[in-house]
Amino acid sequence: MNVGKAIKTIRLRHKMPQQVLAEKVGVTQGYLSLIEKGQREPGFDLIGKISDALTIPQQLILLLACDQDPKHKRFSRPLKNISLLVDDILKAV
Repeated sequence: MNVGKAIKTIRLRHKMPQQVLAEKVGVTQGYLSLIEKGQREPGFDLIGKISDALTIPQQLILLLACDQDPKHKRFSRPLKNISLLVDDILKAV
């Protein structure tokens, strides 16, 4: 699961600088950068803080993470349009 990529995608769609999100959730910008690069995995508590800061449900981060993970290629048909669905949801919130 590539949670970091999902976080970065949503953060950018919210036009929120990395430093701002890091401050809101209580981590350093460097640590958030490592998460977004997939070099660190955030715990569920941190995912919760990030989702609160981005004003989205944490399930949305996890759903997008599944869509962006090459390990889930065998599920590619059902997950094919998740990014589009996430875009629509983000526009609504």
